[in-house]
Parts: sequence; structure tokens; C-alpha cells
Amino acid sequence: MLTEVNHGLDARNIQTTATILPDGDIDLHTPSPNDAKVMPPTTPRGGIPVVAVVMARLVSEDKDCGIRPFLVQLGNGKEMCKGVTSKALPQRTGAHPVDHALTYFDHVRLPRSALLGSSEETKNRREAFLSSIHRVAVGTLFLSGCVIPSLKLAAFNAACFSQNRLVSGQDGKPVAVIDFPTQHIPILHAIAQYSVLEAFFVSAAMAFREQSIDPRVRHGIATAFKAISLGHFSKSIIAMNERCGWHGHYEHNQLLQIELEIRGASTAEGDIRVLAIRLASEILIGRYQIPPANDPSSPIARHEASLFSEAKDLLQRGAKGAHRSEGFNRDVLPLALPLVEAIGHRMAYEAAIDANIDSSLLNLYESGVMKQDSAWYVEQGGLSRGVQREMEAQAVDVLLPQMKDLLLASGVQPYSNAPMASRALWDDFVSGLEVFSGDAPSDLFPRSLREGRL
Repeated sequence: MLTEVNHGLDARNIQTTATILPDGDIDLHTPSPNDAKVMPPTTPRGGIPVVAVVMARLVSEDKDCGIRPFLVQLGNGKEMCKGVTSKALPQRTGAHPVDHALTYFDHVRLPRSALLGSSEETKNRREAFLSSIHRVAVGTLFLSGCVIPSLKLAAFNAACFSQNRLVSGQDGKPVAVIDFPTQHIPILHAIAQYSVLEAFFVSAAMAFREQSIDPRVRHGIATAFKAISLGHFSKSIIAMNERCGWHGHYEHNQLLQIELEIRGASTAEGDIRVLAIRLASEILIGRYQIPPANDPSSPIARHEASLFSEAKDLLQRGAKGAHRSEGFNRDVLPLALPLVEAIGHRMAYEAAIDANIDSSLLNLYESGVMKQDSAWYVEQGGLSRGVQREMEAQAVDVLLPQMKDLLLASGVQPYSNAPMASRALWDDFVSGLEVFSGDAPSDLFPRSLREGRL
């Protein structure tokens, strides 16, 4: 339990205190209502005892010794422990219910053994704090990984709806809307995205197992994955949902619910814009480097290198090399997320090549990445807008006949229960709707008009 009502992105400034008492015990306390811990589910509603690692500011002999983790029992599954109060937050719109809460500590007495680690003051508080929350990097990667099955399910439902939805063609014969490029292109892009992201996810997870890699680099890889997975998802889910018409407005068709679920994941374990600012800044000032491109000549790798060259130039010219300055905030800060996305796109593309992902999926993924910064590929990549459109069209032409097989291979069909996805599900859904009927006479028109008299 780290973040507080008043301290989320600046979690190093949390105010919950853990004061060492004269007898050696520890007093855990929430100084004000706005210092309550926020989000973790702590109520006894589930009937399960709750134990938490609570981050608090260690105070010893009136001296602030920095933030430390403490092991705290919050409740026994029936009621909260003495001094601990949990206030359940309302259910998040559209999301599956999770018992998110605000949690307060009123001078909760803990044994000295509740302190996980040393009570000695650290010389470098920033590094000590980052070390104490190093598992956040793992959460950054693996929570973002839920984008992959979410995209799979959204693409499957949108494709099934589009296949079943018929309109009249020019000859009067019924045509499935999936046949129109405006309908199937977003779905195919989603398929390409989750295929490439899956390869990147495995590659990133393997990096976390490699202890020789600098922990900051591992977190950087996780940040790059989170940046592009959320970026791909946010664009694709809206594009697919819009093409489901009014069906997309309802949670029971799953796309809207998936979108709202992922919004929660987007802020968990670090807001992506803040993570991107930190990563881009530290790379630009040379604290560490992300693994370089396998093929620096590829268009996506050249795009990444060009953006970083531009940012470094701005850092030197406008910010005079200082990353904490008005010049940096003005010129470089807005580039942070695009820089990190450029890293992620390149790493994802390379991971997909290493995983032998189908070349047509790779080509479509590449064309989708280019569309995000089409101007650069025209100006410096030597690819006109027409060439970029043709690259996309050629990949789509190859993949369209394979769409059904690709969707079935995703393995999400058993998890699809959207009424719009099949006639059987739709009929079952309609049969369960609340029915209103009656024998009330219509009085919209006077009786004389109904009988044909003036």
C-alpha cells in the first residue's frame, strides 16, 4: 500500500508515519484524511483475512529516516483490526467489482519486527525508495500484459458481429459488413497488434529473469511495453467499438467493459506519462541505455534514432543540457511519451521477428506504427503517404482471407459471451429482457379521425 489520496505520482512524499516508540514498538498513523491509502481492497466483505505491506515514513527520535515497508494485518475477514478503518469506494463504472477502498490508521501499534528492513537512515533516499518499490516494475509489465487477451476478445467479438451484420449491396443482395475495408481493417490491425505484443511480452519477461540486466533497464523495457500496449489498445478498442453501432454502447457486448477495465490497468503501477517522462529523461541525460536496435537500418529503428537525436538537440540548445529546467519542460517533456513509444515499437517489432511471427502480420503492424507519425516517414523516411497506404493495403489483402483462422487461433472464443457475436447468444439475450405489454387503447387520434369522419 503506497499511494495516498494526496500523493500518487509523487509517492516519495507520502505522509503516513511509522514512529518508533521508546519501548521499540512502532506507531502507524494517518496524519490527515487526505493521507489515507487509496485503492487496495481492504474491507472484510470477502470474508478473507487481509495482510498488507504498508509503505510509511519511518520516524525515529523525531527524525525522518525515509520511507520503509511494514507488514500489517488489516482485518481478520470479519472485521478490521483495532485502529484500522476501511471506507469502500463505489464500484468503478463498467468494470468488474473490486473492493477498492480508502484505508486509515489511527495509531496502530506494531511490533518492531513489522519493519521490513533496516531502520538506519539511508544516504541516498531516492535510490532507497526506488529499491523498496522495485517490484512495481514487474507490475508495470504484467498488468499491462492484460491488453493482449483484451485485444483478442475485442477483435473476436467485433469480427463476429461484422460477419453476422448484413446490409443490402448495390444488386440488392445481402452483404456482410465485414467485407468493407472500413470494417475489417481495424480488426486486422488489432490482430497484428496482439500478435506482436505477445512476442514482445515474452521477450520482456525473459529480460526480467536476467539478473545481469540493470534493474533500471528492466523497468525501462516494462515502461516501453506499457506505453505501446496501452497506445495500441486505446486506438483499436475505440475503432472496433464504433463499428459495432449501438451494440457497442452496452457492457454486455464486452468491448465497452474491456475498455473501462484497461483504463484501471493504465494507472496501476505507474501512470504511463510519468513513467515515460522518467525513462526518456534518464536516457537523454545518459544514466543508462535501453538495448540498441538489432537492425538500425529498419524504418522503425531509424524513426526511434531520429526522435532521440531531435530530443538531444533540443536538450542542448533549449534546456542547456539541464533536465530540470523550463527549457526542458517546454521543449523536451512533450516528446517523452512519443520517444518511449518509439523504443517500444522497435523492440516489439524485433521481438516479433525473433519469434517468427507471420511476415504479413509484421507488415501490417509496421504500417500501423507508421500511421502514428506519418509525417516523419514522409519527411525523413522517404515514404510518401501513398506508399504508406499501399503498404497497409497489401498486408490487408493477404491477411483478410486468414482472418477467421487467426481469430480462432487466439483461443478466446470460449470467453466470448457478447449477444452481438452470434444469433444464438442474441436470441438468448432477448428472451431474458424485461417485457412490457398491455391492452391500453390508443388515444393519439380522435375517434372521428379513426373512423374516417371529419
